[in-house]
Amino acid sequence: MITIHLHNLMFNGFHGIHDEEKLLGNDYIVDASLEFHETADVITHINETINYASVYQFIKKHMSIPTPLLETIVMKIGNELHTEYPFLKSIHISVKKLHPPIEGIQGAAGVTWEKQF
Repeated sequence: MITIHLHNLMFNGFHGIHDEEKLLGNDYIVDASLEFHETADVITHINETINYASVYQFIKKHMSIPTPLLETIVMKIGNELHTEYPFLKSIHISVKKLHPPIEGIQGAAGVTWEKQF
C-alpha cells in the first residue's frame, strides 16, 4: 500500500457563512492523504503512482471557489479525486481556517473528511 501526502498547503480564500468572511477572506491550511495499492513491485514511473502535483491542482481549484461550508470543500475535493483516480482505497482531507470569526478562538477551526473505498 502506498500513501501520497500533501501537508500544510496554504491558501487564502473567501469561504464561510458570514458576510465578513466572504468580503475579507481568510487563510487556510489543507492536508491530504491518498492511499492505493501499488501495481508494480517497485514504482519507477509517474504513471504507476498518483502525481501529487495533479492532486495539488485539484485542491487549489476548490480552494479558489468561495464556498459556505468547509465540509462541502473537502467532500468535493475527495469525490473529484476518486473520480480521477478510481483505484484509490482511501482519502483523508482536512481544511483548517486559521482565523475563524468566533470570539475567543486563538487557534484554528477545521473539518476532516475520510472515506474508504
